[in-house]
This record gives sequence, structure tokens and C-alpha cells, in this order.
Amino acid sequence: MKLPLILCLSLLNISCAQNWPQASCANGDWSAQVRGNAPAKFNVATGEGILWTKPLLEGGQSGIAVWEDRIFLTIMKPFGLDGQDTPKGATIHALCIDAKTQKNLWQYEIVGSAPSMYMYGFSDSSTPTPITDGELVWFTNASGKIVCLNMKGDLVWERSWRSDNEVLNPKRKFPFNKQFEPFLVGDTFVNMEPYDSDDGARELGWHYLYGLDSQTGELKWISEDGLTHYNTPYFSTDALGKPTAMVGRGGHHGVPEKPTGYSMIDLSDGSLIWQQQYPQIKGSALYNAAFTKDYAVWISETDSAVVLLDPKTGEAIKRIDLRKQVDLRTFDQGKGVYVLQKDFDLSQTENPNVFPAWYTNIIVGDHLYFMCFKDEFVEPLFKKKMQLSPRYAFGRVNLKTDKVEYLEVPVHIDDEGRYLWQEELKTSAENSRGLSPTPDIRSKRDGWWWCFNANPMRVNDTLYFTTMIGNCYTFDTTAEVFDRSAFIALNPLGKRSESWSLSTPTYANGKLYHRTMKELICVGE
Repeated sequence: MKLPLILCLSLLNISCAQNWPQASCANGDWSAQVRGNAPAKFNVATGEGILWTKPLLEGGQSGIAVWEDRIFLTIMKPFGLDGQDTPKGATIHALCIDAKTQKNLWQYEIVGSAPSMYMYGFSDSSTPTPITDGELVWFTNASGKIVCLNMKGDLVWERSWRSDNEVLNPKRKFPFNKQFEPFLVGDTFVNMEPYDSDDGARELGWHYLYGLDSQTGELKWISEDGLTHYNTPYFSTDALGKPTAMVGRGGHHGVPEKPTGYSMIDLSDGSLIWQQQYPQIKGSALYNAAFTKDYAVWISETDSAVVLLDPKTGEAIKRIDLRKQVDLRTFDQGKGVYVLQKDFDLSQTENPNVFPAWYTNIIVGDHLYFMCFKDEFVEPLFKKKMQLSPRYAFGRVNLKTDKVEYLEVPVHIDDEGRYLWQEELKTSAENSRGLSPTPDIRSKRDGWWWCFNANPMRVNDTLYFTTMIGNCYTFDTTAEVFDRSAFIALNPLGKRSESWSLSTPTYANGKLYHRTMKELICVGE
């Protein structure tokens, strides 16, 4: 007998304290409330707080799903083996690992159709996080395939699709999944796929949410409105009194989905609840489509602004300028203290613009948190330097009062264990076998500019951000002021400039799990 949807979701939410079933956990907002405290200070390079590490044969970008003693993640097909001589491919390996022994229980090869660059700083075939309910586990290859397996690793069903470039231009194959994360709501598995028919029911080549029967893979519905492949939808079971997801449109490289804006989708049948276009802000959906029962957030990468929408109607509530009412705390290296600039206007400075880093936005209570991209030349998209501030900082905005706070953070730890500040770093991006299958130089930077860092996540009151160079920053969300008391630690996932990660950590059974290009990491007491 099937349980009612809301009851299923409630039970899944309770189990999230012991398990982390999917990328955004059971709530759809990348957070979990658990007993006790999650580890907030650790260092893989020194071994501090590390229970174990397990080398991975190849890098991968997926998050980690955990159910009891089973860990699920994906890697790219190991480069340099089986005669493969180029770091590009459409095949990933799904892994099931025993949390107690760290042994591989099984692996399953998933072959897609559209090859991706390995360890690309903007996602690859292995980016989507596995999903499990304790009986089945679903793996998604962004190059065009979903497989549903039982807990023994046997195939239950599979589904294939063509990338948008294959649909619109068969001569150009490239998987543009970017930051979409599949999710499970009740007995519906929700994926993002381009519409592959010219029948007029949907727009050919546009991306939509596809609701699949989780047990069989049969199509249940296709969302009434589209979304760009750059968008990361959140979902909620209580914000509107029923399961819904917010989706966005707009982005680089001529994404076709129109109009630029955001929409709320009913996850029972894919129907449209509301659609919003907002002419006072330039369009981009390269952010998490974050919403709660009180706020839905629209962020601009070019306007230094946030627009709040009513999550129930989509109507604009207000626009918050990220340069006004600013408290900026920067670190004085000579004196070894933070210096506060209070209630000033960033737009009047030499670097008058704020660029919230893509996919780093998360709402906690009345606050919106995000990472800031810093000044740097970018070619060929920009011919001049973008005048951005603050550098090496995280931001926090009070969505009630419009107060904006920025806090500079260290960039790494030096050889004596002290924090390093204001230093641009790079990473070798090597896997556990000493190979660097990462041909794009943008994929070897530190994560503070022009890349798709991992989604932040929260456990109780601790907030986790991970940057491409393999640093996991933690913050205390109960801090009344966004100052040194709010910054808990910079946690290296490996030696300086030798670590690489675009993955979000996971918390389950009293332990924090993270991963890099080289290894799987277990953090705990």
C-alpha cells in the first residue's frame, strides 16, 4: 500500500538525521536538523578531525548520498585506462561504498551519448548527485541517462535522452546539465531534460522538469513551463502547502527558454502556478532558485541587486541593492584584526559592483548568504576588467531590514598553520593517480572567479561552502553580527594547491562526508 505523499515526505525528513538521501536532503533546501552537532573544524592535510579517507580511481563532481552504512557517488570513467587517451567522455561509474570498511560493494557503468570534458569547472557528466530511499538508488549521467538500481546494484530500469545540442544541432554534442540536481518527491523522480519532439506541445529543445514514476521510470508529466540548464531548482513541501519547485530561465550561450524570469511548478502534475518577469533587473538564472514560505529570491549577476518575490504569487515585494547599507569587515594583516567600515555605499568606491558567485546562495531564516566573485579579467566574454568588490568575502543580507554585511575570509593555511589572506592561488587538479585530466585552465583556479562552485548546505546552525581549490568554509548562522564570531573555520580538503572539489558535503549518522578529485573523506569525532 502506498503512503500519502505528505506522510512519505515527513518520514523521509525524519530519516534525514541518519541519512542524506539526495543532494538537497529531504527538505529540498540543502539543509537538515539533526541531533548533536555536525563537525565544523577539520583539516584533511593534517588529519585533524578525519576518521578516514578513501582514494578514488578518478575524479567526479557528484554530491554524496548516504543511507545507513551505504555511500553512493559517481566518478568519471578512469582516464588513461582501457586505451582512453583524451580527457573527454560520456561514461561515468556509479559507486556503492561501505561506510564501515570503505570497501567498494559494487559499481555500475553508465554510458551516455554526449561526451563532456573531464573535471570541467562548470560541471561534467558526473555532476548530478545520486538519490536513494533505502530500497532503490537512482544515478544520473548528465550525458543522457538515468539508471535505477536496487541496493545490490542490479538494474531495475533505465531512461535515456538527448542533450539540447543534439536536439537542436545534431552535429554538436555537449551535455549542458550545468547545475541541475535531480530530486525525489514521494514516488516521483524529477529530472531536467530537453523536449525532443516538434509536436507543438512544448518547445523543441527547451528544458523542462520531467516527472517520472520512481519505481518504473514511466513518464508521469512534463512541466508546463521551462527552465534553463543553468538553473538549480529548490523544492518545498510546505511553502505553498503542497510540493512545488521554483525554476528559472536566462543565462549565457543563448539559452532558448523564454521569458527570462522565474516560475513556480506544482510537482503533482507539472502545472504552472505562477510565472514572473521582472523588468527592473537583468535576467540570469545561474543561481539556486531558493525560496521559503516567506521569500523567493531572484539574484542578478550584473545589477548588484536581489529581488524578493512572494513565493505564493510571484509578485515582486522589493529590490535590495547589495551596495547600500553595507557593513564591510576586512582583515588588517599588519595588525592581525578585522577592520569595520560601517553603513557605507559600495557604489561610491573604485570597485562599485557586487557579483554574487553562482550557485552559492542559500536562505537561512531571514538571511540570504552568498559568496562574492572577485575582480579578474575574463576572455572572451568580457574585454575589460569587471570592477568588483569586496574581494575574498562572503555576504549576508537581512531580507527584512535590507542590511548588507560582508566578511573577508582567508584564502588558505600556510605551512605554519596560519591563515593566508588576499593571495590568488591555483590548483594542480590532479587525481589520485597523479594525472590532471583537466585541459581548461579555468578549471585550475581557486574558485573565487568564474566557475560553478558546489551548492552550500546547512546542518543545524552550521553553514558549509566549498570552493574549487578544495576549501570548505563553515559559518555559524546564529551569529547576530556577520563578523569574526560568525566565521568558524577554513577547512582544507587536502594540501594547498593540490586539492580540487566542486562537490557539496553530506551529513549522516553523526559524520560529515566530503570528496575531492582524489578521495572520499569522512569527518567526525
